[in-house]
Amino acid sequence: MSQRGTPIKHADHPSTNHDLRYSTRLVLIFGLISIFAFGLSAAFSFRTAEKQLEQEVQKSLEQKHRSIASALNNRLDLLNAYLKGTTSNLAILSESADAHSFESMIDNMAHLFQDSETGSVLDIFFLVSTEQEVLLNANHPKYRLETFIDQLKSPIHYTHQWHLIPNDEFSVLIKAAPIFDPLTIDLKGYMYVGLALHASHPLMLYLLEQTQTKSLSLSTQQRNLLSNPVDKANRFSIIETRKENHQTGTDNTCYLFHDQLHLKNVDTDIWLDIAVDKSHFQVADREYWESFMLLSGGFIFLLTMTGWLFQTNNQRAINYLIAYIERIQRGGHGLTFKSTGIYEYNKIGSAIRNMFADLHIAATVFESSEGMIVTDRHKTILRVNQAFTQITGFEATDVIGQSIEVIYPYHVYSSVYDQLIEAMNEGKAWQGEIWSTRKEGEEYLLWINVSAVENKSDQSVLNFVITLSDITQRKESENRIKQLAFYDQLTHLPNRQLLMDRVKQALLNSQRKHCIGALLYIDLDDFKTLNDTRGHHAGDQLLKMVSERLINCVRKTDTVSRIGGDEFIILLEELGSCRDSASNMADLVSQKILSKLSQPFWFDGIEHFNTLSIGITLFDQENAGIDDVFAQADLAMYQAKAAGRNTHRFFNPDMQARVHEHASLANDIRQGIQRGEFTLAYQIQVNHLGKMLGAEALLRWHHPERGNVSPVDFIPVAEKTGLILPLGEWVLHTACQQLAEWQLNPATQHLTLAINISAKQLHQPEFVSQVIAIVEQYQINPTRMKLEITESMLLVDIEDTVDKMVQLQALGISFSLDDFGTGYSSLMYLKRLPIDQLKIDKSFVKDMLTNLQDSDIARTVVSLANSMSLSVIAEGVETDDQRSLLASYGCLAYQGYLFGKPVSADQLIKSA
Repeated sequence: MSQRGTPIKHADHPSTNHDLRYSTRLVLIFGLISIFAFGLSAAFSFRTAEKQLEQEVQKSLEQKHRSIASALNNRLDLLNAYLKGTTSNLAILSESADAHSFESMIDNMAHLFQDSETGSVLDIFFLVSTEQEVLLNANHPKYRLETFIDQLKSPIHYTHQWHLIPNDEFSVLIKAAPIFDPLTIDLKGYMYVGLALHASHPLMLYLLEQTQTKSLSLSTQQRNLLSNPVDKANRFSIIETRKENHQTGTDNTCYLFHDQLHLKNVDTDIWLDIAVDKSHFQVADREYWESFMLLSGGFIFLLTMTGWLFQTNNQRAINYLIAYIERIQRGGHGLTFKSTGIYEYNKIGSAIRNMFADLHIAATVFESSEGMIVTDRHKTILRVNQAFTQITGFEATDVIGQSIEVIYPYHVYSSVYDQLIEAMNEGKAWQGEIWSTRKEGEEYLLWINVSAVENKSDQSVLNFVITLSDITQRKESENRIKQLAFYDQLTHLPNRQLLMDRVKQALLNSQRKHCIGALLYIDLDDFKTLNDTRGHHAGDQLLKMVSERLINCVRKTDTVSRIGGDEFIILLEELGSCRDSASNMADLVSQKILSKLSQPFWFDGIEHFNTLSIGITLFDQENAGIDDVFAQADLAMYQAKAAGRNTHRFFNPDMQARVHEHASLANDIRQGIQRGEFTLAYQIQVNHLGKMLGAEALLRWHHPERGNVSPVDFIPVAEKTGLILPLGEWVLHTACQQLAEWQLNPATQHLTLAINISAKQLHQPEFVSQVIAIVEQYQINPTRMKLEITESMLLVDIEDTVDKMVQLQALGISFSLDDFGTGYSSLMYLKRLPIDQLKIDKSFVKDMLTNLQDSDIARTVVSLANSMSLSVIAEGVETDDQRSLLASYGCLAYQGYLFGKPVSADQLIKSA
């Protein structure tokens, strides 16, 4: 439109004779779609009806096939029963006074055949001598014996199953049974019975009638056996191959079916072909076609009604929309578009109405890609563009008619906003930055440019045009660079880099002001378990909540930092110049942290408890090295963990000395393994009679400078550093080598050697294969090898422990549970473990003569072992009174100084 609102004229496009109305196009398209859909539906319905008829025919043909097969099997069973019954009767007849010879037995047999009701169903019945001479021929007259007797093989060939003898005149299924002379029990001949396969056989005629079959045919792969009636039309030839089972076909009048007859105990595969007249299925055929016609008719009616309703409603809506456009083209303004009842046409009508209205201000507002607002002189919003919606989140309907203040919520009012309003009140231009809030509540920074649209005649303000740009991203990028460099992205706490800078400043401040500060090194206990069991999402949530609680435990001037993983550092500054006072303040903060973090954490609807260990070090001008401060706090934290966790410890110099000693001992162990400083000592194990049962291999270490180092000192260090793995592997090799030597001597080949293994060894994925390889390397008898495990191994992955023990136990290796009763094992776990022996710990044996509780425990262990069918041995037996008391409890195996101290292998054998 022009500035005065005159409608813009557009050239009319002349219509052609080939133009079609939109409604006509829709009708044509809908009609074509309907025809296509009907065609698909009809084809589907036709195919469905045809398929259902095929399934009905298939089902009927299979049933008839099963009926024929059942009838033939019944006839064969009857004949077989007669054959067996007749031979049994002959045996009875042979015991009678009249049966003196085989010839009289044949006469009796003929007499039995004449009187038997079964004779009416016998097609074939004859007897032959061992020389193939026919002794009795009772065949049905129609089935002459001469026709097929020359085809018979040795009679023994027919005694186990039915055999098919094909013949051009008729084929027979026969079976034979041997006949013995009742007086001499010599084999005299064979009795044959059989079923004739002939088209006119009464059984075949009966089957045709009962199964309502038009014709049937029996055949083998080589020839046709019978066809009833005679297959003059050769209708079964349409089935391409007669070697495949379960074939169907059809000709002009019949449905055909070909499948193998499943006859019991018949030596030849026989196929059955049947033909059923199609008129037999006329009722089903008619029902399926009536269903097809009903569905097709209903579909046509549904399509017709749908098309009619669609055309009627669509035509009404189009006519109204065209009339509305024509009124606007004639110069009508402010016309209201009434709903047509169709959503898409309503959208078109509303769009047309808004389009003509927006043309009045298009030149001012919508030529810019920036967010644009047009207000009247009272600052009421008249129009906004799409860029405004994208920036602010407000739709035009949300703000049109509202004051400009709607995009500047009260909580961000500032002096800048006051400057903006003042400029608009005075009709002046203005620009600057101002904070606003998006529709969803997000704060963002805008660059605002306000210009006034004046009336040229009197310079009065008609409208304000406001352009706005979102500069939040630019500001956030600047802040983001700072955030990434100095803050943890998960908890938003200062990271290690920022912490190091603050600690450095705190150390300088401590020297300058002669005040004391503290560094608290915090590590969450068992955080990895939470991550593994509930996922990293749960771990992240816990870290955030821990951060919040830590912040609430300190002053605003203190620093809470996350330096990675589950580790936090708290920097406490200016705790005064008195060391005792500063220590008390750091202790109070630590107690507060432990208390706050001992309370449950809730996330994802789950209650979780977590503990932590805190290491504390104080710093002043005397220990101002930043690396030293961190190292001391870290060491104190590990001392807190060693003390049982969920506690705190202050650093003291003795900790450093213990750390150095631990590191030195670990290094000596590593070198000792390489230099071969370790040896095995063997302590004898005996039974109640004093007979040597075996020994326990005990690890010993003689250091060139330290001298003899107790296992109590070096084993824990080896466990903690992982050196127990190569050390334990050396023990297995050395012990198995000693077992191999004992096996070579008849005097020692019965001995059993107990070898201690650590938890770290057992939990290695390759532990089982490692033990098997060592056993095979030294060719030892695995039943002489006993592995001793401790209760601590039950605390980690009991399923894996049991699995590995079962694998080794299958090899013949036995297991003994060492130090039983001193740990945390439960009877439930003990029941699941495939152990062979319980070992009473020496701590119970030592005082059992004077301490009633220790003696009761020893007695309980023995009783428990007996109830679980386990052997039991006591270690640390030093007196005969101890041995006697243990024996009275039922413990009959011992180890201790009473029998011998740990000695070399040679000394062990000499002293035994």
